[in-house]
Amino acid sequence: MAVLAVTLFLVCYPYPLLYIRHARRSRNPNALINPDSAALQPMLEELKPRLEGVSPGAEALEVVEKFVYEKVPYAWDWDVWGVVDYLPTVEEVAAMGREDCDGRAVVAASLLRNLGYKADLVSDGAHVWVKTDRGETMSPGRMPKVKEITDQGVRYHWGQYAVNMIRSAGYGVAVFPLSRELIVLGVFSLLAMRSGMARLGVIVCLVLMLDGLLIVRYASADPWHSPALDVANQWFGTASMVLGATILHVMQWRSRHWVIREL
Repeated sequence: MAVLAVTLFLVCYPYPLLYIRHARRSRNPNALINPDSAALQPMLEELKPRLEGVSPGAEALEVVEKFVYEKVPYAWDWDVWGVVDYLPTVEEVAAMGREDCDGRAVVAASLLRNLGYKADLVSDGAHVWVKTDRGETMSPGRMPKVKEITDQGVRYHWGQYAVNMIRSAGYGVAVFPLSRELIVLGVFSLLAMRSGMARLGVIVCLVLMLDGLLIVRYASADPWHSPALDVANQWFGTASMVLGATILHVMQWRSRHWVIREL
């Protein structure tokens, strides 16, 4: 189990230092909002003329949203940082030039605070956006909020948390690089296999696990518009993976038990 846990961690965070930073920042992501950042000034100089004559509120928020999308192209954290998830500072986003929803939201909230808005980060578990005193921006999530962040810390909506996390976990599996997931599956299979195990049985177990993984990836690609069929497929895929892993574990136990009896 220790080998599998280490493998899973390194697949998600091949750069452990980034995990340490991410874990610390996750305690209060609002602390990353920095309206006075020097890296923000070039953006402000370009944004302010676009807001001339635009009334504060929904229209202005839309201008800011489009501006951030233009200046910070979307990219997954594993493409930018090489890890599964990372909360960047304004300076880091400016240096990399691209980010996913949380980095874009940090930049947008920083711009809005500089412009006089009260802006905080909000999340539904799969997406991060910005809540202000004049509305929400950065593509507000289509699932109910599970986490609202203020300068005092993080406030969770526990009643909705479990429901959203199931969808979010499936979405994470769907969009994470398949090659990395196959590494975890491969290591698990190698650890579970022993000499004396029926080759056909091992193949069936591997097919069940791989098939289940692919079904979950396909069914979880859009957690915000998941019809009942997709939810059923998510559970079916998960059950397939669990069944394959369970049978493989039983085969391993029987093989070990048979060797002990022979001795």
